[in-house]
Amino acid sequence: MKNKRDYYEVLGISKNASEKEIKTAYRKLAMQYHPDKNSAPDAEEKFKEISEAYEILSDAQKRAKYDKFGHSAFDSNSYSFGDSEDIFSSFFQGFNSSFSGGSFFDDIFSSFGGFDVETNKRGQDLQLILNISFEDAIFGKEVEVELDKYDRCDFCNGSGAESPNDIVTCSECHGSGQIKQRIAIFSTIKPCPKCNGTGKKINHVCHKCKGKKILKNTIRQKIKITPGVDNGDSIRLKGLGKPSANGSNNGDLYVVFSIAPSKMYKKLNNDLYLTMPLSIKSILAEEVIIIPTPYGKKEVKLDTKINLNEPIKIKNHGYPYKNSNSKGDLYINLDLYIPTLSGDESKQIKKILENKSDTKREEWLKKF
Repeated sequence: MKNKRDYYEVLGISKNASEKEIKTAYRKLAMQYHPDKNSAPDAEEKFKEISEAYEILSDAQKRAKYDKFGHSAFDSNSYSFGDSEDIFSSFFQGFNSSFSGGSFFDDIFSSFGGFDVETNKRGQDLQLILNISFEDAIFGKEVEVELDKYDRCDFCNGSGAESPNDIVTCSECHGSGQIKQRIAIFSTIKPCPKCNGTGKKINHVCHKCKGKKILKNTIRQKIKITPGVDNGDSIRLKGLGKPSANGSNNGDLYVVFSIAPSKMYKKLNNDLYLTMPLSIKSILAEEVIIIPTPYGKKEVKLDTKINLNEPIKIKNHGYPYKNSNSKGDLYINLDLYIPTLSGDESKQIKKILENKSDTKREEWLKKF
């Protein structure tokens, strides 16, 4: 436990982070370190660490235990006494009202380092990274993917047994699902190793699910990509996560969008930037040039008064705002070049420009 990092530190959040902040931090980090997306040697270990931190902090009860006892709250070999004032306050209150032949001590100390036997708990949420193109993120699209769906076995109704008569009480824990161990005045409670904390044993497992209580099916699921989706955004598909112990309460599946970068456009918030080569000749001749935008070609009339230090701005041709008809702007950075000229052409241009003084540069030189 000493080598474990603080779960809040792992997710990069504060200790008073909201449930939404915890989920957002987890999804971004999980996408960054997912072994399918990150080939670094330590990516898999970091992904496991992130997932472990999220599993604890996303569960209100587990988070409360962690906040009070730290990592030792989930270590069966540690006795965590938490805050001494709380402990002794509880002790004396209980002593006055419910002390009876040592049972009070059992109740107080059995909570230290003990386990919660959770049955029928909601299944774990899963995450699927969906790679989409830059164009699909701009215009939106509906895609169809294959997913695993877990359902409770329809033969045994999630019991895992071939028949109700095959379910018997565990002989080790006598149906409690727990084994109590006593060390001096301390008691610890652990899940029964023989029945895994269920309190029951199955003589003959279900032939259909092989005792797993659930059946896995492959389904095709349509996923709608809305225009303006951002990298790391997600949608929730209810009931497509991991199943609970008996398959009756599945977790959810979060589909996280990973957008391939554009080969042409750079994105900054909702504005797009494009670098385009342009001949000086086009500016001098004040030509109408064609600019490629994500939404088609756009004609722009050049002017010799154009400020070459600033990009050309095309309004409402950038990245869409989510759930809106508005878009950012498109900025065209000009990569200016001089066209190749023949000897005669160079002489003609020199003759045209020989009487044109460079007043702007001359003014600049006066500063020195």
